[in-house]
Amino acid sequence: MDIIRKAERLIKELGTGWPVISSEETITIPYFGKVLKQVRSVGQKQVEYYNLLRHFGWSVVFGLTKENNVLTIIQWKPGVNKGVWELPPGGIGKVAEDAPLNLILERTKEFFQKETGYGKGDWQYLDWIGIETGKYRGATAESHGFRAHLWLATDLEKVSDLDHAPEEKIKILPVPVNELPKITRRNLISEESAVCCIYRAFIKLGILKWN
Repeated sequence: MDIIRKAERLIKELGTGWPVISSEETITIPYFGKVLKQVRSVGQKQVEYYNLLRHFGWSVVFGLTKENNVLTIIQWKPGVNKGVWELPPGGIGKVAEDAPLNLILERTKEFFQKETGYGKGDWQYLDWIGIETGKYRGATAESHGFRAHLWLATDLEKVSDLDHAPEEKIKILPVPVNELPKITRRNLISEESAVCCIYRAFIKLGILKWN
């Protein structure tokens, strides 16, 4: 049996999980969303599951300037309590999970320019990845899954000054594109959506090829 069809059959067999007994939105987390508490019937017992409902969209960009530099950022992150090397922009404001791709691109460009000062150029969609499928959900209790959208932008130009909130602590670091494979091999950029975006961009640009 074709391996893809086999995987699709197994996914269908698992269905939508254990039956839900109760569901309620509890704690509100600023800039993120709410916590969804669900009680499910698992065999002969009741088990609590907690999900974080994310109210905002997520995009990362492999952005190449006309000088062939990739625009990266180093930003303090409270989870690890240190500066982390990533791709911009990350959060793109409150966006419904069923928003059309052109709206997501519009918001991505807006937030990318605020963080880097760069815009224009040619933009290609590299598809999306699912973030932490065991914990993160969409914008409502009925939404399932949180997507990080990945983009490749080329021929970017400096178009504006930076527009950072004081608490963001962001440093812009342009990286020559031929230096990036060495950086990723050393795991210096490790945030999941950034790593996926880099490798997909490498494939699209011919830097990396499938066997």
